[in-house]
Amino acid sequence: MAQLPFAGMHTVEKLHVLERYLAAYQTVLKNRNFETVFFDAFAGTGEIPIDEPGGLFQDVEEAEPFIEGSARRALSIKPPFSRYILIERIRRKAALLERLKIDFPHLSSRIHIERADANVAVKEFCEKADWKRTRAVMFLDPFGNQVDWSTIQAIARTRAIDLWYLFPAHLGINRQISASGEFDIYKGASLDKVLGTSKWREEFIARINSENLWGETEQISFKQSTVDSVTRFMIGRMKEIFKGLVLDEWLPLGRGGSHWYSLIFACANPSAKATEIAERLARAVMVRR
Repeated sequence: MAQLPFAGMHTVEKLHVLERYLAAYQTVLKNRNFETVFFDAFAGTGEIPIDEPGGLFQDVEEAEPFIEGSARRALSIKPPFSRYILIERIRRKAALLERLKIDFPHLSSRIHIERADANVAVKEFCEKADWKRTRAVMFLDPFGNQVDWSTIQAIARTRAIDLWYLFPAHLGINRQISASGEFDIYKGASLDKVLGTSKWREEFIARINSENLWGETEQISFKQSTVDSVTRFMIGRMKEIFKGLVLDEWLPLGRGGSHWYSLIFACANPSAKATEIAERLARAVMVRR
């Protein structure tokens, strides 16, 4: 049986950023004639167990053993979204998501839970929605290298989605390359899929010619990438396809203050007004508590 992920301070921070953005987003669009959608591509169960008993919330009296996940937080936003699309591939977790319809009965008809591969579900949504009448906020919080570059492209093509992407800059990308610049065929293919290019090999790995003790020239390779440079590379890639904006800043997140993930924001809408508002809101919420 698959285990539930556990919540640490980095989990709280990313959810806090998302929640604040959703509230601001709905406030801005409440008088606009758009259907608004919250799309959670890795929805989980709606709740996340606390990391350490007596640790993270040790000063909180009668602390609950769970914190609210992204879907539950989105459902608490007022005014509410027109639709909530929650994708979860694992049967047990998807079944637990159904409790949200009971906990939010006034929104039950707006909640759509689907067991599906996230990449497939996102692409299908992007292709079928009427983007003249629809606007959406999408949250991508994958476990590892689950988000294909083609999925990011589909989001960008809508010209209507605001995206929060928890990009696995260290755990999914930088850690897969050894200090000597080596990686196996499977890790290389995984990075190609996530980044949408093989050019990372030139950026992340340095190669120099060196003369050995016998006067022979040999090539030495070593990893020159860092978690920050990997994040900047991904942001650069996203800027090539998003017609609105991709923030240069990101929120570094990880257990114990480590930089494992980079929370990246992008706006697909090319409208100058929409871009200006999205940038202002994203910068305002992308701060630590």
